[in-house]
Amino acid sequence: MNDTTTLAKLSPPAADAPSTDALAPAPAGDSRPATARRPNAIGTVAMRGTQLFAGAVLAFVVFAFALSCLAHARSQVGLERQFRSELASSSAPVGGNIPTGAPIAMLQIPTIGVTETVVEGSRSGQLRSGPGHVLGTPLPGQPGNAVVAGRRTLYGGPFRRIGSLRTGDLIHVTTGEGRATYRVTVVAKLAADDGSFVQNRGDNRLTLFTTDSALAASGRLVATAMLRGSPYPPTTIAGTLDADGLGLTGQRDAVPNMLVWLELLAGSGLLAAYVASRWTAPRVWLLFAPVVALTMWLFFESFVRVLPATL
Repeated sequence: MNDTTTLAKLSPPAADAPSTDALAPAPAGDSRPATARRPNAIGTVAMRGTQLFAGAVLAFVVFAFALSCLAHARSQVGLERQFRSELASSSAPVGGNIPTGAPIAMLQIPTIGVTETVVEGSRSGQLRSGPGHVLGTPLPGQPGNAVVAGRRTLYGGPFRRIGSLRTGDLIHVTTGEGRATYRVTVVAKLAADDGSFVQNRGDNRLTLFTTDSALAASGRLVATAMLRGSPYPPTTIAGTLDADGLGLTGQRDAVPNMLVWLELLAGSGLLAAYVASRWTAPRVWLLFAPVVALTMWLFFESFVRVLPATL
């Protein structure tokens, strides 16, 4: 055995000799430490949550200013057809216990381009379809103060332009008793706690009102018009003045439904996110987009009922 072989066997391995793994080059194109390459879970969740919230707000804006108008127009087509049929058969309601949501009059204001079918009741749910007659006040054309509420922004905003009415403008109302014409006398803003607009003043008038702002309900914008000629005979009015139908509050009984649809919307969104990690994007969109869109629509419908009725 030669000296070189003997020395190799007797020499201990170096303590600081690098291993083969240690000498392996780092992945090309990423010089960051391993801790820096870990995804920031909190930041990712926050970013996605912000994106979802922004998307929901955008979807509601589209619903409020575009899609709700289509829903209102569709409701008006059906109401007008029903009311004209009742007029032709002399069965249009003129008093007594009229079901809420039923058509009771045709309202025309030529100067601001309003042609709407008025329904019975002025709560938020009824004003989705069109202007609503405040329960407990006379029907249009009859003696006293007939009060009609309408939305200013959502669902077509049929009363968005009543602030443009001027003294002397004509308002025509057709009911089961006939056609009545009113002449505008004053347009004014009233504070939220001012209930004078529903009071009976001993004359024959039509009062139209909506919220005083397109985006808030801090007060009312009221247009008053006096009847030209004699009123039709009065009929029995069912019930007293509806305090929840004065336009500045929403429907408290709509909150449970809104929460149910919110839970279903959140559940469908989470399920879609879970499935997206296992399926291809086209399959996820095909399956979940209609479900999420329908659930979101129903949630928005319930949410609007909670908002002030004349908004």
